[in-house]
Parts: sequence; C-alpha cells; structure tokens
Amino acid sequence: MSEEITDLNAPAAPAAEPDKRADVPQDPPLYDGLKLPEGVVFDEPSLDAFKNLSQEMGLSLEQVQKLVDFEGRFVRQGESEEQSQKQQIMENWARQTREMYGPKLEEAVSCAVRAADIFGGPELRNLLEATGLGNHPVIVRTFNEIGKRISEDSFPGGKPAAVQDKTFAEALYGKHN
Repeated sequence: MSEEITDLNAPAAPAAEPDKRADVPQDPPLYDGLKLPEGVVFDEPSLDAFKNLSQEMGLSLEQVQKLVDFEGRFVRQGESEEQSQKQQIMENWARQTREMYGPKLEEAVSCAVRAADIFGGPELRNLLEATGLGNHPVIVRTFNEIGKRISEDSFPGGKPAAVQDKTFAEALYGKHN
C-alpha cells in the first residue's frame, strides 16, 4: 500500500498564469474607435467575425481601421457598378417599349398608367417606379391591354344594346308594373 503523502509545509505551487500562446484567443480588444466608411454597411455577424479575426492576428485599432477603409472602397465601387448596370437595363427596357409602340407610345402608357392606378393604386405605381419595371415592355403591354379592356368606351366581345322606345306606361310606372 503506497500512498503519496503531500507535504503541507512545502511551498505552494505558483498560480497559473494566463496562456499567452498565439493559438489561444485572448479577450478581444473592443475596437471601440472603429469607424465604418460613410455609406458602407457591414452586417453585425460579419463585422464581429472580422473583429475576432483581427484580435487573433493581434492587429491594432489603427491596422483594423485601415483594413475597413480599404474594404469600404471596394464595397462602394461594387455598388456604383451595380447601379450603373441597373440603369442600363432600365434604359434598354424603355427603348424596347418605345420601339414596340412607336408613335402610339403616349396613348399606350397613359392607358397602362390608368389601369395600374385602378387595380394597384399608389403602392403599385411606387413599386413600378422604384424598381424601374414601369418601363418594362411586358408590364406596359399588360397594363395597356387591361386599360383598353376596362375603358368606358367599349365592352370586349359584347354588342351595344339596341335602343328601344318605352311605352307611355313604362315611362310612368316602369317596365314591371
């Protein structure tokens, strides 16, 4: 039976110091002074992951700020290119619509707008304007056709009722009396 006996009079072992190895993350610096470039938005999970990675790499606030500013330039450039492409697409739609209707463009657009207002109201108009879809040839054609069909001047597929003279009694008392 051998038991290990500890000496109570022996000096205490030194307190464990925090592990300072590079592969063990320490408490992340807050990067409180970090400023995002104007007009650039990063989602919180991505920004938090970036801050954690920066901390693991031991980057200072100044280094992290330089990286954020650098990335911000590319984000703004990408947004600018995307906006330019969107503008070209909308201009192409408007050109196709003009070609489709030629000199009757104003009449077709007016009829389409009237139908969109009747069935969709201001919300639809705002959506079509905000997205540029109000210039799309299919949208204009669709609402133009709807507008033609609901116009007060005609009834699709029907014939106007023949005008019949009323008798004196019908005029006084109505048809069923």
